[in-house]
Amino acid sequence: MNKATFSALAVMIAAGLAVTVDAQARERSVNERQSNQRERVVAGARSGALTRPETRQLNREARGIERKEQVFRSDGQFSRGERREVQRDLNRHNRNIHQARTDHDRRDWGHSRGVAQSARGWHGGRDWGHDRGFQRHGARSGNIDRLQQRQQAQIRLGVRNGSLTPPEARRLRGEQREIAALERSYRADGVLTRNERRDLRGELQDANRHIYNQAHDDDRRYVR
Repeated sequence: MNKATFSALAVMIAAGLAVTVDAQARERSVNERQSNQRERVVAGARSGALTRPETRQLNREARGIERKEQVFRSDGQFSRGERREVQRDLNRHNRNIHQARTDHDRRDWGHSRGVAQSARGWHGGRDWGHDRGFQRHGARSGNIDRLQQRQQAQIRLGVRNGSLTPPEARRLRGEQREIAALERSYRADGVLTRNERRDLRGELQDANRHIYNQAHDDDRRYVR
């Protein structure tokens, strides 16, 4: 190999590495923004800056963005245009979080009017009664926890037996983290309403279907 050829090859390798590093940086940027936004919603729900309807709406919006990203990545590619569209969605979501947290529609914790009045204003009365029973018995909470544990075990099994490829496992684990973040935001005030339990079960049913479909497709990892 002559000197000119070697120099040209070195330039090509350096350019390829630069592109890879740039793509990885953009990937981290999207993932970090999503993670930061989820934590802001959790913190807002915990502090009372976000009302329960605001929290639900913001969580639905975040899940919509994540599902769009999953569709974009389903072919193994994430183009510059697709990444730009996701970033625009994240910008809009960021503004919505800021507006919801800084408006004057705050949850009344009942410091001055009493907890019962706060509960009626915030939970609508009927759900509050159901949740007190749920807090006492905890059976439904345990059911949600068991579903999450079972799904995480299924993902681990799929990785071990090769029915899940590494990218599939990453996507499924990301979905599990999103559900866990959603649950944390719902439980931030110590109460989980019937509608929120239903919402979580719906998310877990979707996740269960995704795990099954990914484990039974023809995209398998070769295991010796």
